[in-house]
Amino acid sequence: MILPQRYSVRVLTRDDLSLVPQLEQIELRTQKNAWNAQSLIECFDDSYIILGLFDVEKLIGFSVIYNTKFSTDLLTIGVDPDYQGKKLGSLLLHRTLEKALEIEDMECFLEVRVSNIVAQNLYKKYGFVEVGLRKEYYNPIGDEKGEDAYTMHLSDIKAHLEKISI
Repeated sequence: MILPQRYSVRVLTRDDLSLVPQLEQIELRTQKNAWNAQSLIECFDDSYIILGLFDVEKLIGFSVIYNTKFSTDLLTIGVDPDYQGKKLGSLLLHRTLEKALEIEDMECFLEVRVSNIVAQNLYKKYGFVEVGLRKEYYNPIGDEKGEDAYTMHLSDIKAHLEKISI
């Protein structure tokens, strides 16, 4: 898959704290239980890595991973709905997993809503497999009860990235 050069992914640092309002807006537009600005600010800590997806200079998506020194936990990932359907989620996931490899993590875990078939299919394309079910993992919204999540695992990031070209 070849994407226009106008799209790029880079690690966000404390120098990018001014992007928190945009991160929060993307989170609100892509997640049912969105993180607030304070939660996003806390991800600028050394234990986390935030990758920003840009259309030239406009932030249009991001991911957050937590490095445990042995594995990576993908905590959130999202592409602004105005940019979805262009394979940008795949680009962002690919770059996120590459970053995990750079810090010498060999495996990755994540949780995904049982109802989020699109995300599940993307993760499966990258070699993630379902390894568990967390009942009512996601907080209730309004009158709804909490939603279950699949725990997914990618056991060998490097091997699976080598199979997929961006």
